[in-house]
Amino acid sequence: MKSKKIKTIMVTALTGCMLLSVTAVASASGASGYETYKSAAKNLAVTSNATFQTSFEVKDNGNTDISGTSVEKLEGANNSSITNIKIEDVTKETETSRIDGKSIVKDGENYYSSDSNGKTKNGKVERKFDASSSKSKLGEMVLDTLVGDVKNQFVVDGDTISVNLEGAQIPELAKLAISAAVEEANNKKDFNKGEDSKDGLKDALKSITNLKNVDVKSLSMTAKVNGSTLTDNAFKIVITGEDESGVSHEFEVSADTTISGVNSTKADSIDTTGKQVQTMQDKMNNKQHSK
Repeated sequence: MKSKKIKTIMVTALTGCMLLSVTAVASASGASGYETYKSAAKNLAVTSNATFQTSFEVKDNGNTDISGTSVEKLEGANNSSITNIKIEDVTKETETSRIDGKSIVKDGENYYSSDSNGKTKNGKVERKFDASSSKSKLGEMVLDTLVGDVKNQFVVDGDTISVNLEGAQIPELAKLAISAAVEEANNKKDFNKGEDSKDGLKDALKSITNLKNVDVKSLSMTAKVNGSTLTDNAFKIVITGEDESGVSHEFEVSADTTISGVNSTKADSIDTTGKQVQTMQDKMNNKQHSK
């Protein structure tokens, strides 16, 4: 199970890039490149069987603060993942599997389990994305209005579709979303700064610079489409700002995801033979008692 703080910083880092991608998909009504990407992205959104291999990196003034890789395998209601994250000099590997409603998490040398019967997530019924729903269509119409001339910035070269935006070319909506996400990440880190943690990765994350006066320097995306299948999607965002001492920082955040095994992926199970396995509830209770 990934740390909520780590999830927050990665979501923050990629918000603008993902927004750029989605708005481009929504506004793909003219050129064939837009239509190709739009179709491939929608096909992927409704796919319940595929393998996603991702590498990501966060640089602060040219120095790598966060890096990692992940492999996620989806097989209908079953799924598995392996995530490696490095924050400064601290590394951590986490494995998860959800097979036939039973979830196993391997966190370092510790194993945890829970039963969900494959029906719910966080107590709520899971619903698959429906690209033909009225809500989805309305979202596309709204984004089409907001994206403006960005749709004219996409370039098609064979099976590759790319867009590179700088400064004033970046939609104000994307800039606002990124600034808001950075502020939220800062607030979460500040709220938990005094927390006594035995997790070295969480402690390392607290040392990552808080940014204020955030501006977006550039956004870029490159996608590869094979027929109607999206096979690779890379994003990069560069943001600038100042730390609490007024020192300028330039953060470069990049992520590259390769998609394979569509309709032929098998989720991996975690072998717990001979291992001591705790329940997720026990893990939560231990956290509460350690505070």
